[in-house]
Amino acid sequence: MIAFLCFVAAVHDGDTLRCASGERVRIAGIEANELRGGCHLPRCAPLSGPAARAVATRLVLRRTLRCEALGRSYARVVARCSLEGRDIGCAFVAAGAAVEWPRYRRQLGLGPCRARARVRP
Repeated sequence: MIAFLCFVAAVHDGDTLRCASGERVRIAGIEANELRGGCHLPRCAPLSGPAARAVATRLVLRRTLRCEALGRSYARVVARCSLEGRDIGCAFVAAGAAVEWPRYRRQLGLGPCRARARVRP
């Protein structure tokens, strides 16, 4: 795994962001609703796509994340990222912006999210 720092310059939606370096990051093991609605799982996150983006923006915009690259998907690096030692994907799940994607959490060796994953905005 390759570790890197990501100063979050923009948030695309509830599971994808852009670092100041230009790198697009897909947060590993979660799924958020698309901006135009819907998701790729039978059970989608409670928040709409635009609401999920607003939550993700509040949690990570202009903050530096520690990330581990786990793969690539659609010209994005798939990564597990943390802020202050807390898993960002699980923070998004705890806030209702995303749901866990069990298949990918298992495939990537990520454990289930725990309630203490919240990150203060």
